[in-house]
Amino acid sequence: MGKTMSQAKVRGSGNYVVNVQILRFFAAFLVVFAHAHVEVLNVAARSGGTFGGIGLLDWGLGVDIFFVISGFIMYFMMHDRFGRPGAPVDFLRRRLVRIVPLYWIFSTLMLVSILAAGSLINNNGLDIRHIIASYAFIPWPRTDGELFPLLSLGWTLNYEMLFYAIFALALCLRRAMGIAVMLVLFAVLCTAAVLVPDQVWLIKFWGNGIVGEFLLGIGLAALYLKGYRLPFSVMVAMIVAGLVLAIWLYQISAYEHVTRLITGGIPAILITAAVVLGPSAPDGRITRALALGGDASYALYLSHPFALKIFGVIGAKFGLPLIGIFIGGLVVSIIGSIVAHLFLEKPMGAWLSKRTKPKKTAQVASATTGMTER
Repeated sequence: MGKTMSQAKVRGSGNYVVNVQILRFFAAFLVVFAHAHVEVLNVAARSGGTFGGIGLLDWGLGVDIFFVISGFIMYFMMHDRFGRPGAPVDFLRRRLVRIVPLYWIFSTLMLVSILAAGSLINNNGLDIRHIIASYAFIPWPRTDGELFPLLSLGWTLNYEMLFYAIFALALCLRRAMGIAVMLVLFAVLCTAAVLVPDQVWLIKFWGNGIVGEFLLGIGLAALYLKGYRLPFSVMVAMIVAGLVLAIWLYQISAYEHVTRLITGGIPAILITAAVVLGPSAPDGRITRALALGGDASYALYLSHPFALKIFGVIGAKFGLPLIGIFIGGLVVSIIGSIVAHLFLEKPMGAWLSKRTKPKKTAQVASATTGMTER
């Protein structure tokens, strides 16, 4: 790595900010792309039409990239606050303000949707324990036995909350000790998941190898903070390598018998490291538009199932061709997410942050103030 990287002075508002925002948009878009394809297939099945498969790679790679980015952001923000009084509480406060309200809103919308139009929803069975667990970010089986919350894609947030809890615990300790504790806890979880029976679904879920992708992100943040940077040519080569590897692993069905830490984590860390450590995206309208998409990526992730479903129903009613429903669903999902971000997520987050912030709180470095966290 040393020969392919150049060391540079770490700049406070370094080039990673806009790059990471753009990557977050593309990561969310991969997930939306996959779900748009599924929705069009559902429309085709109801109407008797046909729509070709797009099985190039596991589009869920966007989730793996998100997990690596999450680990990166958490460590970058808090790397100098290990062992400091109040740091764990402040970390959790900001994380909960950022994640919980919007997720609860869309989970409630899903609950209402199931009650109002269950025939159009794949997850149309309700159980009070499952509902409570969904709002509490606890993995719990649905009535069909699947381990997904009310808002199915919220399974990723169940992992995020686990990571936040462990990271907050690590912040209670000196940095070296805290990182060691994190490594041990994740290792114990993953080992226990292999040993326990399937009935112990909490350990089975939380001990999935995918949790290691958070640790990959922490390692990447450590490299960034030490000043490692990549030239443009290496950046491009790593992105291509990550995509080619993701395609190859999917085509040989490696996902069926190899841990996701390998099948998704390695391509994700290659791509994310290239973007984070590579040259900054040039300033311009396209870059700013993509960065806005990154700001709205959390809203896009949570809102797109509703946009796709509604547009699919309307598109079928008006006789739009399937490819039109597919493309239109993508466009509507992106526009809807930006509206949700600007007029719901952003003002709500600012209001809650102001009212939950203690009067005397250690100030986070100005490098993080312009960054929208996931």
